[in-house]
Amino acid sequence: MKTLIVLSLCLGCLAAASTSSAIDLKRSKITQVVNDVEIISAADQTKKTAAVNDTFTMPDILRTGPASRAELVAEDDTVTRVGANTIFSFDPASRTIDLKQGSLLFHSPHGKGGGTIHTGSATASVLGSTLIVTTTSSGGFKVLALEDQAEINFLNGLKQKLDPGQMTFILPGGNQLAPIIIFRLDTLTENSLLLKGFNQKLSSMPLILDEIKKQLKLIKSGKETDTGLVVGDNANAGQVEVLDFNTIESLVNSPDVRAALGSDATINQSSLTDATIPVPPGRIFLNPEFVLPGNSFFNGESFSGFAAHNISINTPAANLNPLTVDMSPYANRAEFDIVAANNLNIEGSVTFSGLSADNTVSLFAGNQISISPNITVEADAGDFELSSPGALTLDGVNLVNNTGELGLTSGSVINLENGAAANSEGLLTFTAPEVNFSGPNVDVEGPTVINTDPNTGSVTMTASSGSVTVTGTSITTHVLTLNSGDGILLDGSGQILAASGANATANFTAPNLITVNNADLSSFSIINMAANTINLSDVNLGSGIVTLKSLLGLLNVGSSVPGDVNFIENVSYKGGLAQNYVNNGGGITVTTLH
Repeated sequence: MKTLIVLSLCLGCLAAASTSSAIDLKRSKITQVVNDVEIISAADQTKKTAAVNDTFTMPDILRTGPASRAELVAEDDTVTRVGANTIFSFDPASRTIDLKQGSLLFHSPHGKGGGTIHTGSATASVLGSTLIVTTTSSGGFKVLALEDQAEINFLNGLKQKLDPGQMTFILPGGNQLAPIIIFRLDTLTENSLLLKGFNQKLSSMPLILDEIKKQLKLIKSGKETDTGLVVGDNANAGQVEVLDFNTIESLVNSPDVRAALGSDATINQSSLTDATIPVPPGRIFLNPEFVLPGNSFFNGESFSGFAAHNISINTPAANLNPLTVDMSPYANRAEFDIVAANNLNIEGSVTFSGLSADNTVSLFAGNQISISPNITVEADAGDFELSSPGALTLDGVNLVNNTGELGLTSGSVINLENGAAANSEGLLTFTAPEVNFSGPNVDVEGPTVINTDPNTGSVTMTASSGSVTVTGTSITTHVLTLNSGDGILLDGSGQILAASGANATANFTAPNLITVNNADLSSFSIINMAANTINLSDVNLGSGIVTLKSLLGLLNVGSSVPGDVNFIENVSYKGGLAQNYVNNGGGITVTTLH
């Protein structure tokens, strides 16, 4: 089952956290002040401008103005970060945080903390390690868990638990549950000034980054799906308000972003901020993120990094072999995107350097990514991604990630031809309606995942003169075609070969030997194999129409005989021994090639 994901709209919001043992928040030192921050005396309502190293003593009130924020650290290292337009105080007698408006991030070390959040009309005890809490216009508040499990205890005894990347609403009255919503942790982390807007990094940030990686893997695997929707500010016990991200694009993209996405850029330099790159007036946008308005393929996705209309990388005039783009200035970011609103063209070999296993670098094109033949495109990062709605063709191209994963996504077709290669240290993923591999030889070695639509998609591997070898590879498609000028080896050990829909078909053709080992082909309703000799071991042929053609057209069981169809061991059909269903109307036909 796929899980639907929405984006959290409280990109500058807060957090409140606690655990079962009591925390003493009577005194905290102010460690950072940004813009307008005041301390209001609870005794006489006098106001004082807050400064670094001031002591905030409960039950005084702390207030922040627009575009303002503050960080407070208690003696036990509990961190409270206060967002813009926030008013809060703490009652040590009842251990209640009174959040009159705004947002808080509250991080307490594991095993410490504990308290109650009170707003205009809602109260609940919130337990956790790193949380974000923000008030809503109705008088309730939202709670977002960033790492570790959070627990919410209501006044009437109800309880609710949140896993990292989940949020919910505390409704007015604080006596009924609201839906739990999964949100994009990476988007929140990149955009929230409560996480990114302070000098000192949160001690829990490595844990948050780990949760981001887990969520991104779930999205890539298809177990979770980004809906492209944004959580609004209204909710009730049965539903929450959601918005289309692109309908609020004007609130997200600044005039500078719109100018960048409307003008072209050429990257022939090691620095993405080189003065020779035309800037209108800038190209790097890290916070807040930006979107590609009107692009249905990327609907709901936001980006952080380099922006332009058309992007050309290492043009022939530069004659750089290869061009090295220094990404080290962005190595402290979980992800950096290079985004062309229209086309992204790579005309010479390029290496994106200075990254590590902690980083993701992505190349996005609103229309198409074009890569010149016979060049190398490399990025040593935790994840290297290329994505566009248009066709992606690798003609003799070598894509490399020697550090981590490599992913290619197209809304049309992915073609690898004439010796093209995609090599990664980690998982290699192809996602498109159609994926084609062609060349003298075709070798697809895992760990690899090829995803197409199981009802309509196709995967074709064609070796003009040599062999087709597929190992360590999971394939989801409707039509799987392997054509070889020599032989075919398909080993499905530990892999998934999945299809659905009427007439899902697997076609394997070779002049010499077809070998299929450890493969479950049961989701294909039509299976055709044709070769001089066919060897099958530990293969489930399903229950559909199976046609096996060899030179002699004879079935042999238990060994391999040249010219025959050989069920060497454990070949099943309709839950039984496959040989019992051959040439007797049972569903399997063994015959000659001619």
